[in-house]
This record gives sequence, C-alpha cells and structure tokens, in this order.
Amino acid sequence: MIRCPRPDEIPLLPQIENVADRRYARAGLPRVIDMPPATAASLEQGRRDGRLWVATSPLNRPVGFALMKLRGGTAWLDQLSVLDRWQGRGLGGALIDRTAATVRARGFDTLYLSTYLRVPWNAPFYGRRGFVEVPRGKWSRAFRVLFMAENSHGHPSWRRTIMQRSIQAGDLQPG
Repeated sequence: MIRCPRPDEIPLLPQIENVADRRYARAGLPRVIDMPPATAASLEQGRRDGRLWVATSPLNRPVGFALMKLRGGTAWLDQLSVLDRWQGRGLGGALIDRTAATVRARGFDTLYLSTYLRVPWNAPFYGRRGFVEVPRGKWSRAFRVLFMAENSHGHPSWRRTIMQRSIQAGDLQPG
C-alpha cells in the first residue's frame, strides 16, 4: 500500500534509505553508502507539503518511500528507496505512479530525476516506467547546477544522468 507517512514514521525513512543504499557497493559504487540520507527536516517538510509517500508492508510498516521536490520550476523525484527484501513487488513503481499523479495534479506535465546509468535498479528500472534520458546538450542551467552539486557529494558524473517522464492524465494509476 502507498500512503502518506505519519509524523512518527519520519525518523524511519533515512534508515530505510541507508539500508537500501548498501546494494550500491555490489554495483561498484561503495561511496553511495557514505552519502548522507535525506534529512528528517526535508522529509517532514515533504510530508507537510504532500510530496512524501511511503510503501508499507502488510503490517502497515514503511518499507520504502518517495520524496518529490520542486526545483527551478520543475518536479523532481528526489529520492526513491525500497528495502531489498521488498523489491520486485511493484512498490517502487507504485511510489513513482503516486508521485506522477501528484505532479500532474499540481499542473506539471513532466517528472524529472537524476540517477545512475547501467545500474539495474536505476536508469534501466526508470526506463521501464516511462522515463527517458535527457541528452546532456539539452540540460538547462538549473540541471547543470544540480548535477554539479550531486558530483560534489561524491557521485561520479560519468555514471550519472538526468531522466524525464512525460505525465499524461490518462497514463496515471489512481493513487
């Protein structure tokens, strides 16, 4: 189930992100593990603004989450994390669909994200969900600034890309 998180669940979400990020070491990206997760303040603001959702287990416990941010007039899927043992059950896709529905309801027609190339649970995963790579030559100044900021946190630029998904009202799953 996908729902808005309760305030008492916010402290769990950085832990979910940290545990989910451990798989990057197996993809040759051990530095990701050392990067700080989304802050509790950012997550709480997302909760209050209706930009944060959790995927829950049958016991109604959070096992994943999606955080959307609005940057430079664009809607971004800022973070998507699902615990390993809960992957492959459609939770990541459902979180993306909930995010996309909110993006559309707020008047945007495109959802953006930055992600790793050739990491199965990143660019290929998003590609199967309607995202396409934005060629670097078409990046706006805001995209380039975001990309430089990510690189300063340790993301290797040659393994990263920006992707977009057009949001059409008829394409969205009910949330």
